[in-house]
Amino acid sequence: MLNRSNMALAALLLIQVALLGILAIGATRTATAPTGPLLAGFSAAAVERITVADNLDNEVSLARSEDGWVLPNADDFPANAVKIEELLGKAADLNTGRLVASSSSSLARLEVADDDFQRRISIVTESATESLYLGGSGGADAVYVRRGGDSHVYLGLGLNTWEAPTQVSMWIDTSYVNVPQEDILAITVNNAHGRFRFRRDGEEWVYAGLGEGETLDAARMANILRNAASIRMVEPLGLEARDEYGLDDPTVTVEVLHREALEVESAAEAEGSDEAAAETEMEYVERTYTLAIGAQQDGGEYALKSSANDYYVLARQTAADVFADVSHETLIAADESA
Repeated sequence: MLNRSNMALAALLLIQVALLGILAIGATRTATAPTGPLLAGFSAAAVERITVADNLDNEVSLARSEDGWVLPNADDFPANAVKIEELLGKAADLNTGRLVASSSSSLARLEVADDDFQRRISIVTESATESLYLGGSGGADAVYVRRGGDSHVYLGLGLNTWEAPTQVSMWIDTSYVNVPQEDILAITVNNAHGRFRFRRDGEEWVYAGLGEGETLDAARMANILRNAASIRMVEPLGLEARDEYGLDDPTVTVEVLHREALEVESAAEAEGSDEAAAETEMEYVERTYTLAIGAQQDGGEYALKSSANDYYVLARQTAADVFADVSHETLIAADESA
């Protein structure tokens, strides 16, 4: 016969078995819970506007226009439609298949809280606005994600935080000036030190201000040429000239003379035939564009405007310094015999 002590142990064992059974049933129900899209009824084609923000007050707004995706805060400067559509496609694929947490106390830890997140993506359609909060990494190609207004956090597969950047430059083609270096024929720099003219002579560059025994610094000239031919913007400012850009009286101007190849068709007799055949020939025309460099802005970049482009942009200080630092002294190569 069982004594009272053994009976108590047996009863405790039965309770433990029952509890384990209840937990197992709950786990099975969670694992087999139906999976649905995180953004129910979401259609990427219906999205009119997207705003991507981080917790450092950086923010990028993107809008759909008749001509494609643009930056509405920069007078509809064209944005990278392929990248935007990829992000929207991945947002549409997010689902509730892998629940990570369901309590509001976990949101900050996973970096998906309303005031503590890595990314907040606001998606605007004609009928609604949805918010997605992206948090820390949940593994390779996975991120913790929460829908705005919901405390449930899921593992978002196939998505990374870096695919939703908050730098404007990551959403556009940053090429602002792009001319082959070999097509540039002359450069004139006007800055606080004076006016400096350079012209191409075959494969060499000539600086008219050289004195007796002086030689143009080839490395310095190569840097001037490189930046006159190619400038990447930090971001576009828009189509309007503002006083704070300082471009009414620019600190530096750069005049660039270059040749441009044009395709022209000419009629030529086809060999062995009386019929005229169209041939394509290359014709070169000379063009000039002027770069105006204005005031330094709050972030350290400089306002810049090319006469060949409608948009005012921000350029990095390093690009502006190349032309601002031109002086007779900096252009002269060091005397190696000294």
